[in-house]
Amino acid sequence: MAQNDSTQANDNHHLDPSPGIAGSPLDRDAQDDVATPIPHPDESDESAFWEGQHHLGVALHHLGQHERAIEILRVCVAQNEGRIDWANQLGNILHGQGRFDEAAAVFNQAIEKAPHIAQLWINLGAALDRLGDFTGAEKAYQGAIALQPLSQDAYQLLSALYAGRNMELEAVRAYCAGYVVAPRETTTPYLLGKAFYVLGRLEEAAEVYRAWKEAEPDNPVPAHLFAACSGEEAAGVPDRCSEDYVNVTFDEYAGHFESKLGHLDYCGPAWLERLMAFHFEARGCFDVLDAGCGTGLCAPVLRPYAQSLTGVDLSGSMLDIARGRGLYDALHKFEIGAFLRDDRASYDLIACMDTLIYFGALKDIFDQFAARVKPGGWLVFTSERCASNNRSFQLNPSGRYSHSVSYLREVMEAAGFDCLVLEHETLRTEMQRPVPGVMALARRL
Repeated sequence: MAQNDSTQANDNHHLDPSPGIAGSPLDRDAQDDVATPIPHPDESDESAFWEGQHHLGVALHHLGQHERAIEILRVCVAQNEGRIDWANQLGNILHGQGRFDEAAAVFNQAIEKAPHIAQLWINLGAALDRLGDFTGAEKAYQGAIALQPLSQDAYQLLSALYAGRNMELEAVRAYCAGYVVAPRETTTPYLLGKAFYVLGRLEEAAEVYRAWKEAEPDNPVPAHLFAACSGEEAAGVPDRCSEDYVNVTFDEYAGHFESKLGHLDYCGPAWLERLMAFHFEARGCFDVLDAGCGTGLCAPVLRPYAQSLTGVDLSGSMLDIARGRGLYDALHKFEIGAFLRDDRASYDLIACMDTLIYFGALKDIFDQFAARVKPGGWLVFTSERCASNNRSFQLNPSGRYSHSVSYLREVMEAAGFDCLVLEHETLRTEMQRPVPGVMALARRL
């Protein structure tokens, strides 16, 4: 059934409470004519009579005479049960007047006669949502999706319903489901691939990234994400994220990086604060390197222990935010490995928080840590943890690496570190699932 103006979206509920009529706006003289009831014609003109009454009701609604309009339209709907579009208009007008219970009743009656029309279910869901009937609204939106699987409106309203109940995972999944069913011209391959990833549809995500990679062969982002979602056999697993990938991703991400980590319940700084307080005194006597400092989230934790605090990160945008904290003595825009190779300073402590997730193979970076930590000095770091010790590391569909505990112990020992602490912790939550991680403290022999 074709939708008329009454089924279009408004800002709140994708409804237009003001169905349109043909013609230009009425002047004052015409208003009196429209408000005059039409006399009941002979039976032969019954259809024309109700059409006229319907137009009268709509016109009165546009003129602000809502009560009279609703009264007339109720009679029109009752006398013309087959005009589901009229019932839909009446429900939308009631909704627009804040009479949500009456609107829901009208939509329910229309659905009894035409249960196959998805828009009726959407409008019913919107009314029930406003009434606080979560279960009924959810059922209505799901009913609309079952009838019209490509309905972005139903998915978006269902997402908003979940978000209003702080059901974040369900809200994100509903939004992503709507995003992938009918991609718009503004849809980017990055977001489309991420939507498939959130839905667990990794093969489709990989296909999006493959096409993007072929269209932009010099772009490091699709190349990395294709490898992440394709798996070892399809794409091969690089030993680490490319510098270009990290730089491009985090320069674009910097402005909302900290709020995003907060949303993920990122625990790194809290872990670090607890570990430092347990093992060290805050006497401000360490030369400290914050390797992969990002926006400087760990600087407030490290500063009390540091006589000098140096930060290094590949993203200039992240460093701009870190600089604004006023806690670092020096900040350097370098890839960490290159900085450690070229730097001639030595440190009492190197902190590498939430950074090894961009490295797969760790031998080189741990050798470089060892070269810059003073004998008897300290290395503290976090890593995401592989579920199995059967592999050294793996590249996950998130685009991040995880490492096995046995591999972490192996590279620490090979580099000349004695591991004193290796705790299993939840590093962050993602889609309401804990991401297993480790936090380690090791001493340079």
